[in-house]
Amino acid sequence: MKRVTSPLASGVAALLAAILGVGVGNADDAAPKVQYFSAAQLASQTAHLLDGVAAKQFMNVPGGNVYIVRRDKIGEAEVHMALNDIFIVKSGHAKITVGGQVTGNRQTAPTEWRGGEITGGTDYPLAPGDVLFIPAGMPHKVLVPAKASITYVTVKTPK
Repeated sequence: MKRVTSPLASGVAALLAAILGVGVGNADDAAPKVQYFSAAQLASQTAHLLDGVAAKQFMNVPGGNVYIVRRDKIGEAEVHMALNDIFIVKSGHAKITVGGQVTGNRQTAPTEWRGGEITGGTDYPLAPGDVLFIPAGMPHKVLVPAKASITYVTVKTPK
């Protein structure tokens, strides 16, 4: 049986490969290990929400980490001083506020801040197939409408 790959899936795979330093390369290049995750495997990682969110890291490779996330409620404001975020929306809809100023947040780990409120940011609608790059140091907050949910892949790369 031939598997059909959508242009979106091919494009996302190429984007991830470029970002994470995974490439086809020459036979002389040290080849990274191939990793495959089926849609069913990824869905199982977000099957059980805890306080409105399920997040699971499923890849950790040189150059970045990759997470699958499902939310059915508004997230906290986040600022990652050392990591870029790339959101690739799989299903559902939400809005994300990016930029502006954060007040009332707290440091949760070195270079990581959460909580508080964002003022003056720009709202971006998120829908299946959308990709959003958020540079390190940029505040952001996912806003999920009532009775809705969103599932996305987040690729975290060093600044």
